[in-house]
Amino acid sequence: MITVEKLVEELGMEPDEVAEFISVFLEYTENEDLPALLHGINSGDAQTVRQRAHSIKGAALNLMLTEISSLAERMEKNAASGNLDQSQGQYNEIAEQVKLVRNLLT
Repeated sequence: MITVEKLVEELGMEPDEVAEFISVFLEYTENEDLPALLHGINSGDAQTVRQRAHSIKGAALNLMLTEISSLAERMEKNAASGNLDQSQGQYNEIAEQVKLVRNLLT
C-alpha cells in the first residue's frame, strides 16, 4: 500500500511538495483524464482511450504511483490494438486507485 511517507522517501521531496504534486495529478486525472477516458470507452473511441490512458500512465509513473501506472499501461496497450473489451473494468480499477490516493491526502 502506498503512503505519503513512502512517496516522500522515494521521491526525495518534502511532504508538502509531494502532497502538492499529488493534488495536481488528482485534479487533472479526476477532472480531465477520467471523464474523457470514460467517454472514449462509451463511444468506442480507441484512440481517445489510448491517449488518456497514456497521460495517466506517465503522470502516475512520475509520482511513483506504480499501481495506477501499470493499470493505465495495460489499458493503453489494449486500446492501441483496438481492443476495448476490458476497458470498463480497467477504468474502474484506475478510478478506484485514484480514489485511494485521494484518501491519502484527506
